[in-house]
Amino acid sequence: MATIALGKDIDSWCTRCKLVLAHTIETIVNGKAKRVHCNTCGSQHVHRAGPPGEGGTGTATRTRTRTTAAPRAVPAATMYAGLMQGRNPGNARAYAMTQTYKAGELLQHPLFGVGVVTADKGDGKVEVVFESGGKVLVHGRG
Repeated sequence: MATIALGKDIDSWCTRCKLVLAHTIETIVNGKAKRVHCNTCGSQHVHRAGPPGEGGTGTATRTRTRTTAAPRAVPAATMYAGLMQGRNPGNARAYAMTQTYKAGELLQHPLFGVGVVTADKGDGKVEVVFESGGKVLVHGRG
């Protein structure tokens, strides 16, 4: 089991991106991550291990009432379009798990197409947003 510590990354359901993505732990209560912020969009929220409706793992008890409408989810294609704005897909490097990638780089995956690296998850993994959605890919394996 991974060590839970302030400032460490943890996978969490992002309430804005509507994906399980890398988040940074901001608050720990009773040895469990309580509040996190998304490394992709920067939103802050309660830690949720998975999406809502999967056995309750992604739900959180609401302690206050909203007085305004909640912001709409950003569809993967819209997020992808924003990340790709002003970039030339022809400059994407061919994906190979033996290569290493940094946040902001473009890569060309043989199955998913052109993607943007959004986060280094550690342990030889990177988070990549493709037009079809987010994926975690291995890198730096030799």
